[in-house]
This record gives sequence, C-alpha cells and structure tokens, in this order.
Amino acid sequence: MDYDHENTLEEPAKGMCSDQVADMAKQTLKTVKEILEKAEDTTQRALERAAPKLQKSVDASMEAPAKGFTVTMKSIEEATMADQVKLLRAYRRFLAGQADFVEAKIKVLEGKGQHSKQAS
Repeated sequence: MDYDHENTLEEPAKGMCSDQVADMAKQTLKTVKEILEKAEDTTQRALERAAPKLQKSVDASMEAPAKGFTVTMKSIEEATMADQVKLLRAYRRFLAGQADFVEAKIKVLEGKGQHSKQAS
C-alpha cells in the first residue's frame, strides 16, 4: 500500500478501517526506519573517509613536538649532572607553562560550550 504524502496525519483515518490505518502506520514506520538507516550509513561513510585524514593530521602535528622532546632530552643528557638538574628544571617550567596554556584554552572552550548549550 503506497502512502499518499498529500494527506495530513488526521486525513488518512477518515473512511479507513483499522486494518488500513495499521498498515499505513507499519509502512510509515518502515519508511522512517529506512531513512534513519540510510542517514546512519551516509554518516558512517563520511566519518570513515574523514577519519584517516584527521588521524594523519593529528599524527603529523604530534610528530614535531615528539622529536623536539627527544632531541632536548638527548642534549640534556650530555651535560654534567648538576647542569642536567638545572636544565631539567628549566625544561619542566617551560612544559608547565605550555600545559597551563592548554588548560586555560580548554576552560575557555568548555565555557563557550556551556553558553551555546544554554542558548539552545
């Protein structure tokens, strides 16, 4: 049974038996389920296409800091023990400053997220 999309939800029930209404409801549910499945498939395919690009981008952006850390640690290891302690403390302050910056950025973004949720 094909559903006449011209009718409103109230109109199809006029002059129809309960079996016809039930059939129409089943068909409507089937159509909605198919639409949702297609939307899910489309979204999944889009994510599968985008994920490798995002992963490569994240990997590339993390590669340079990782190399920088390795080079820094190797150069610190070449210093005397007393100098290593001084260099490591200075490096720790540098990294703590970066971590503080990241934490502040997260708080700002979370605050914006709360405001946008409240606006909705």
